[in-house]
Amino acid sequence: MKERRNGGASIIRTFHSMKQFIFLIVLLIVLIVAIFGFVRSHNKSEKEVITKSTLEKMINVSELSTFEAVYNGITQVMNKTDDEKVDYYVYYEAKVKAGFNFEEVKINLDNREKKIVITLPKIKINDINVDIASLDYMFENKKADTETVSQEAYKAAIADVTEESKNETAIYELAKQNAVNIVEALVKPFVQQVDPEYQIEIR
Repeated sequence: MKERRNGGASIIRTFHSMKQFIFLIVLLIVLIVAIFGFVRSHNKSEKEVITKSTLEKMINVSELSTFEAVYNGITQVMNKTDDEKVDYYVYYEAKVKAGFNFEEVKINLDNREKKIVITLPKIKINDINVDIASLDYMFENKKADTETVSQEAYKAAIADVTEESKNETAIYELAKQNAVNIVEALVKPFVQQVDPEYQIEIR
């Protein structure tokens, strides 16, 4: 009888030990899951915040060129003493860049309506580069062919392409469309990843 009682007590103790062991294992798993869930939700909450400053950083460029046009132009240089006479014609190659200033971009964020409105400023010509090595001349006045002719012709080419580009509406339209596409490409992937319910409007 003693042996049976001792054996039963041993089995009971083993059973209680097993229960404690299983309880500890379950408790440990619950703690691990809870900690993992907290860390995941904490990281998720950090990623899911859409702020105006975050959007601004994505397109934080002081001056963004959105279109580049190549010009092959010819302009005339008039005689200094007689403005009705042409001294020479000069051929030139130039590159014109159009874009906008980031500091003038306006971002309106409505988290309640889940809407982002980005207003871009007017497109402007922000860089003109005439290739001085491309200058080629056709003289009407041989006396105009002096040592300073290249400097004079370079200034005339810059003035000409500047005036021409101001009146070229295609540059502004293409730069405008590219500006919209660029800003959308910078902002849209982030917004869709964080919360695809947000609507983006670029004006």
